[in-house]
Amino acid sequence: MTDAEGNTVTVEWVDYPANAGIPANDVLMLPAAEEVEARADQLIAEVQDTLETQYGITGWTVENESGWYPQEGNGYGGTSLLTTFNSALYEVSVTVSVEQWDAVIDTVRQVAEQYGITDVASDTYFEEYPVWMRVGSFHRGAEFFDVTVQDETLDPDYQAGESDDGLVAGVSLFYGITTISETDRAEFIRRAAPFEGITLPEATTSD
Repeated sequence: MTDAEGNTVTVEWVDYPANAGIPANDVLMLPAAEEVEARADQLIAEVQDTLETQYGITGWTVENESGWYPQEGNGYGGTSLLTTFNSALYEVSVTVSVEQWDAVIDTVRQVAEQYGITDVASDTYFEEYPVWMRVGSFHRGAEFFDVTVQDETLDPDYQAGESDDGLVAGVSLFYGITTISETDRAEFIRRAAPFEGITLPEATTSD
């Protein structure tokens, strides 16, 4: 492997504390696991309040449950110190005019930016979505916040009662992050130090 200066170095990727595709420095900039649930609740509540104030969108329901998912492998045959949190899915059944979809998504983006979630997924990320659905995906490293605006009745093939997810027209919110516990931070830094400035290789295992 070569480092940022082009020097040849030898490292054992089995010892890498994060995961293939996730730079260790990016993880260290994120909130610790102990802070995540309160942060997610605050962000989601602020987005909901803002959408109610600006667009009259209210009456949210909670689908599924939030949860933690520790990552066992690092993609190189070793163990990872990362853990992933996914929020519940928050939905509201409401018809938003297509002309307002971009404005709703931009409003959510502005709130997310206040939490440091400032990067926007590229257009290619959305190519798989149908024309009756629009998604805004905002992220900071391995932290993300998604908003979806949809109206399945705009699908020429739509038939009442056949929606896959139960939400025909409305807005959805979803938050997730992959980070480390504060108790693991010192160990994470120690294990990450030999890999500083080295480009991450492709994963060698599927864990």
